[in-house]
Amino acid sequence: MKTYPLLIPKNIILPISILGFIFTVIGTLLKLSHWSFGIFTPNLVLSISIVFSLLSIFVVLLDIAKNPIKNKLLWIIPLLFVGNLVAIIYLINREVLSNPSVTSCQTLSYVWMSCLRSG
Repeated sequence: MKTYPLLIPKNIILPISILGFIFTVIGTLLKLSHWSFGIFTPNLVLSISIVFSLLSIFVVLLDIAKNPIKNKLLWIIPLLFVGNLVAIIYLINREVLSNPSVTSCQTLSYVWMSCLRSG
């Protein structure tokens, strides 16, 4: 089957997604500890993280809907609940997931092994 390209290229959307995750962690820590550094208030950092995260989730959700990927529902449900972390994992493993010659077990083992190698 035909695979469609991402709405935003992977070399742009993956750093945006990672920055969204980093800003979420930093903004949460700033908010919990009641710190602010000049104009970098926790609300500003969290607002930037929400924009970055929603952009990456939207792009990945459209890509999952358009391309022939096995177990689409098992990617959509965690994407809606966990969000940006699942988007990062999907973007890293996108080529393997859209390959029709790879079985579901091979795909799942590849995804877990790539997560273990990077973490």
